Amino acid sequence: MRHALSPIGVAIGALLAAGCGEQPRAVAEVEGTTVDTLSLAVIDTIGVLTGDSTQEFGTVLKARFGPDGNICAVDGLKATLGVFSRDGELLRTIGGLGSGPGEFNFPSGFAFLRDGGMVVTDYGGHQLSFFDSSYAYEYRLEGFTPVAPVDPATGPGNTFVAGSLDLQVDEDGYYGTSDLGRYTGEGMEPEHVYRSYPLMIELRVVDGEQSVNVQNVDCVWDTDASGNVFFAVRSDSTCCVEVLGPDGTSSVIVEKEWERVAKTPEELAEGALNMGMSRSDDGTTTVRREEVEDVEPYHLAISTINADDAGNVWVGQGYTGVPAFEVYDASGTLLRVVTIPELEGVRELRFCFVGGMLAYDFAPVDYPKIYLLEWER
Repeated sequence: MRHALSPIGVAIGALLAAGCGEQPRAVAEVEGTTVDTLSLAVIDTIGVLTGDSTQEFGTVLKARFGPDGNICAVDGLKATLGVFSRDGELLRTIGGLGSGPGEFNFPSGFAFLRDGGMVVTDYGGHQLSFFDSSYAYEYRLEGFTPVAPVDPATGPGNTFVAGSLDLQVDEDGYYGTSDLGRYTGEGMEPEHVYRSYPLMIELRVVDGEQSVNVQNVDCVWDTDASGNVFFAVRSDSTCCVEVLGPDGTSSVIVEKEWERVAKTPEELAEGALNMGMSRSDDGTTTVRREEVEDVEPYHLAISTINADDAGNVWVGQGYTGVPAFEVYDASGTLLRVVTIPELEGVRELRFCFVGGMLAYDFAPVDYPKIYLLEWER
């Protein structure tokens, strides 16, 4: 029997709000509120199609500025983490395909911990690997089923916040939940569960073989320096952002009436990227990353969630022709709008603005790249 699984959304980065120099200003009207509009520009890229193997990515599933000021990027297909200078020079490679200490099957995300270490989630290997502040391997937790916690973000203390799937089976069939929890790194269970949603499970029979298709609610989250979690369900019909405190308290800071925005025929023709994993009863796993027909007729209201060092939340708009954010403070007051000019060959950008400013191609039309950003002058 084969189980088809999907991860629980994607964690985005934090955005630095201050210390970035003089910023050009425009004025935008957002639901009757006049706010400043700021623009970002691309100043350099890391990543090539062919020629320089140190800059050829199989995938860029997450990229962040590290505490040392360098850029760390996880490549799922190459099963490595690359550490680059701000000039794009490859400084070192961590991991590689395998089952040994510090090796990966299909790493999909990482988070820096407050003690200076790092946790890497291996989506295909059912494990979490931990490294120290010099990127030296320390230990791992393995045997997660059906997948290891995904999309980790730095949590309060020395914890991390990540999504997970709990899939169970009994005489009545399959059931389970997708959870957003806080982990200590000392065990496989979360010390606190922020949100839990029932899994959507469908049994199929193809060529006489039964398969279990598992889907979960599509969510995004990020954390701030105080340990708060900003959280949103990615939906084409609602627009709502919550802040979840370290003690479990919750409040809604953004909630707007939403009218669906239809995709154009040209947008539908671009297709969509599907990433998931198949696991057989014999224990073998296969990670799939494939282009499929886009069957979702409407744009998402929210595409990404970013928190900055000032405790503001950057809400990525999923319906605009160019990447754009509405920036709110923790009380839900709209502070500003930030835009990035449209980039050729880009379908889905994700961002990091802690320690610097960058974007990366999660679902490239041509080949994966990391974009270095600065305020447009």
